Amino acid sequence: MKKILLPVDGSDFCLKAYDIAKSFAEKFDAEIIVLNVADIEPGFTQTFITQNFDTMDEYLKARAEKIIEGAKSRFEGSDIKVTFNIATGDPATEIIDMAEGEGCDMIIICTHGMSSAKRFLIGSVASKVVHHATVPVFVIR
Repeated sequence: MKKILLPVDGSDFCLKAYDIAKSFAEKFDAEIIVLNVADIEPGFTQTFITQNFDTMDEYLKARAEKIIEGAKSRFEGSDIKVTFNIATGDPATEIIDMAEGEGCDMIIICTHGMSSAKRFLIGSVASKVVHHATVPVFVIR
């Protein structure tokens, strides 16, 4: 195992994923690719208006950069090779495309623990990645 993809969304649910990814990377001398996919979350319009961004793209970029900065702090003082990426689009598609394009050996992803009704109606990113990725997916709950 040489490359691990770690999609992050800035939520507290992902905190365990950092430690697990670091543990795998140390054991296998692997590189970690951290990815944030900028997408529109529920309540976007209200956030967009109250934070005075001129465009949706500007808001999404600022939010993604903040998430990546938080991710960078999780690897400070580590000898692990880590790269940080931001993509835009459908999160599951972007995660799968990044894993394939970068030749990743594993995806470590957190799940938000949605209710079964909500998961049925909209699906979860983690579920879509598990079902469509061509590499092993380690789901953190």
